[in-house]
Parts: sequence; structure tokens; C-alpha cells
Amino acid sequence: MAPHGDAFGEALLDWLDGGAGAHIIERDDGLVEGIPSCAPYFGGPDALAPIEQEALGLIGEKVLDIGAGAGRFSLAVQERGATAVALDDSAGAIEVCRRRGVEHVVNESFHTYEPEERFDTFLMAGHNLALLAPDPARSLRRLAGMAAPKAVIVGTSLDPYATDDPTHREYHQANRSKGRLGGHLVLRVRTRRMIGPWFDYLFSSFTELSELARRGGWEAELVASDEVRYLAVLRLRS
Repeated sequence: MAPHGDAFGEALLDWLDGGAGAHIIERDDGLVEGIPSCAPYFGGPDALAPIEQEALGLIGEKVLDIGAGAGRFSLAVQERGATAVALDDSAGAIEVCRRRGVEHVVNESFHTYEPEERFDTFLMAGHNLALLAPDPARSLRRLAGMAAPKAVIVGTSLDPYATDDPTHREYHQANRSKGRLGGHLVLRVRTRRMIGPWFDYLFSSFTELSELARRGGWEAELVASDEVRYLAVLRLRS
């Protein structure tokens, strides 16, 4: 059996070193999705979806890029002349960020990160509003403790209910029977040589996000949306 470790980081490093970065995303109900390449994580600003490009237009001067991955958003922030701190609990991802030229990197989960500085923007692009799981209200209160005056959270999410797939709908119902929101995913990444840890990932409708934000001391504003995803800005409530 493959050893347990930083499978996501291994896949990113493999792509950076000339491989495909192929990996599998496994859900805790047994559903698997094969990802043939890590190339989408390495696209430049021109490769970003319009909704992600719009997100970058909302950032301030000091940005915490939460779940930075291969650093595509941190690099785009730097290109705009702002300061980006790439934060990821994958050591491999942080090594990729460093090798690609991200100037400030931190290998830690934002659930435990205790910075001395304060940020005016928490960037959760690439659907990373889902990283507020497993306890969004607590996560949002933690971000409030890192926030400069008038700080914002800028992020995107998939709407988990924009699907007719019965497998996903059954998973939503199973989550509700456990007292969770329907879009609460439990996932892990696997490569040929490594199995990553299970982690929580919460896709929510904007209505659900608004309620979660309120419980955590923030107010959510819908900025843009398409058929399956949306861009939101969260502001601290006075």
C-alpha cells in the first residue's frame, strides 16, 4: 500500500519537474475522480476564469492567499504590485510557490496560523471559500483576528446544488442526515506513490454562505455568478 503523506504537494512538484502531476481525488463515499494533469494549477493570470480575474480586482495591498496551491493567485497579486503571503498546509505546494517566485510563503494551515501582521484581504479564490470547513463560524472568527481595519474576504465557491447528478444529490442528503450542510465534502488526494490525509471542504450556496458569515461576524455580498459558481466579498460587521 502507498504510504501516507503530502500527495497533493507531490503531484504539484511532479508537474513542475516535467511530469504530468496526475492524481486522484477521492470522496469519503468512495467516489473518485481522476485528474490527468496539474496544469490548471499553474496557469497565469490570462488563464484565470473571468470570475477569478474579477476577484483580483477587489484585493487590497496586503493579501493572505489561503490555500495557495501552486501560487497562481499569489503571483497574480505580486504582478499587481501588492504583497501576497502564500499560505498552504502542503509542504510540496509551498516549495512549488517558492520555486515559482512567490516572495512570501508559509507552510501552515490557516486554522492554526498565528501571524504577527494584519491583512486587508483574505483571498480564497479557486473555490477556496470551501476551506472555511469544518467549522465556518470559527474559521471566520479566526480571520477576524488577523484582519486590519476594513479588511475583506474575497473568494469563490461552487454552488453544490447546481447539479442533476444523482450520486451528488444522494451525498447531499447523506450529509443532511448527519446534521451537515449538503455540500460538505470529505476528500483526500492520491497519487501512484502516496495517499494524502482526509480533509473537509464545504461548497455552499450563497444563501448558506450568507448565514455562515453572519454567525462568524461578517456580512456577505454577492459580486458575480455564473451557472455553477459565484464570487463573494465578506466584510466585518460593525
